[in-house]
Amino acid sequence: MDEQERILVRAAKGLAVALPLDGACYRASLFLKLFLEQEHGTAANAVVGFVNDGTDELYASHAWLEFRGQRTDLTLCRPMSPEVQKRGQLVIHGRVIAEGWSRYTYHMHRPLEGLRVIQQMMSNPSTRPMVAEQEELHLRMVATAKNNTLIRAYLDGAPDGLTYDRIATAVKRG
Repeated sequence: MDEQERILVRAAKGLAVALPLDGACYRASLFLKLFLEQEHGTAANAVVGFVNDGTDELYASHAWLEFRGQRTDLTLCRPMSPEVQKRGQLVIHGRVIAEGWSRYTYHMHRPLEGLRVIQQMMSNPSTRPMVAEQEELHLRMVATAKNNTLIRAYLDGAPDGLTYDRIATAVKRG
């Protein structure tokens, strides 16, 4: 493991402790991307795609970090609604740190069977508003992940006051 990889592992472990991560996949991935780049000159990618737990054809929007072909996912192990979504593995730079439901698959785009489920849900008046809101959020996060100015604005607009600077200070303290 080289120095950039060690920096990533330290930052990811620090973030896992410093930030309440339940359901915070966008926040954690976007923060890590920006932190690694601005604080250490390390270019990693925040990926906003989809995950599937293998039990149905619903592909949920999710974000993770990729660096040198290795995934870091700090939040699938801490879903917002564990009674609905299975807890996944905690993965840092391709290494499973904590076990969870291991059948999750990661996708850049929602496969056809997942698109069909979304179409069905959008045609139902009772599920359409929630699905439309989630789809819009996904598209907004895809665009945000590509622009450091948007990432910083997203992080600094956190309603709980845990801005980029506050999280970075906590991560640096370790």
